[in-house]
Amino acid sequence: MKLKFFTLVSLLFSGAFLSAQMSGMMTMQQNSNSRGTALGANTTTGAAGIALGNRVVMRGYVDFIFDYQDGNASTPDTQTESFSTSADVDFLFDFSPVTGEIHIGLNPSPDSGEDQVTLEQAFGRYALNRDFNISFGRQLTALGYEADEAPGLYSVSNAYRMGLGRDYVDGVRANFNNGRFGITVGLHDNYFEGVGNDTFTSDRIAIDLAASLMIIPGLEAQLGYASQDIDTADDWSQFNAWIAYNPNDLTLAFEYNNADKGPKDYWSMLLLANYQFNEMFAATFKYSHEDEEDGGSETDADRFTFALLFTITQNLFFNVEYSHAEVDAGSTDYDVDEFYLEALLTF
Repeated sequence: MKLKFFTLVSLLFSGAFLSAQMSGMMTMQQNSNSRGTALGANTTTGAAGIALGNRVVMRGYVDFIFDYQDGNASTPDTQTESFSTSADVDFLFDFSPVTGEIHIGLNPSPDSGEDQVTLEQAFGRYALNRDFNISFGRQLTALGYEADEAPGLYSVSNAYRMGLGRDYVDGVRANFNNGRFGITVGLHDNYFEGVGNDTFTSDRIAIDLAASLMIIPGLEAQLGYASQDIDTADDWSQFNAWIAYNPNDLTLAFEYNNADKGPKDYWSMLLLANYQFNEMFAATFKYSHEDEEDGGSETDADRFTFALLFTITQNLFFNVEYSHAEVDAGSTDYDVDEFYLEALLTF
């Protein structure tokens, strides 16, 4: 992982140099879908939402999902049906050059199934100038292509079944964004969910580093690396890379992950294609593969997802998804079919 880290740092500096060289050469006008990379940017100032006075904006969503799953992991086949509701309310404060955000979520507990209110994000930001800012508090991790919340997804569910998804962590970040090139460097007490604890010491430190470059309008690439020292177990680390092309109504993306999850070695990949046929209808196809090795055992998972996305109004969406997963867990092979119906309201 040290070789990967130094290689990543070299690529980041190369990207910064390339961005500076190309900024004077590029005169092509960007379309509305390709305004630039968002990594490291101050996305609070000028954000859309419901104005609560001159300096506060509120936004959020309500997400209602019917989920049906049919798997043959046991005999007889297991069939489950469930309704779930999640919601999120964000408050954005703009006292430029100081800004801040508070994100409150209502989600079912993964353990008990009971609803729980959580503080997802709460952070402040100080902008030293237009391109550089420092943020501190509880923030979303930078590694990964898929969004952390329903309004940003191209389907109902996320692609990976056992992977490293995006999470909310406590720490401080240094951020740079000039529109075409963005970089963020973070220092945290705990990075990976369920690993270590929230004590900030020299043998439990966690870092992450990510850089994104808008190569040409609509074509964006990002590299990222995260590492966490664990004083009582093997260290964790993750390398993430993705590239996405969004010229107009078409979105194509490829993502690769490689991680050391303590004693486990993990890698995964994602292929995504989305097309917006008109203002009311879009379709998404996703394929993901995951491979995890733990000593002498290995688990492989392939998942195919097809989603139909319907825009009823600017704030109301109905989505349908079918997914099929094939899992090879050593001596146990099984398939899982999933069907989702979603009603998503944003405000």
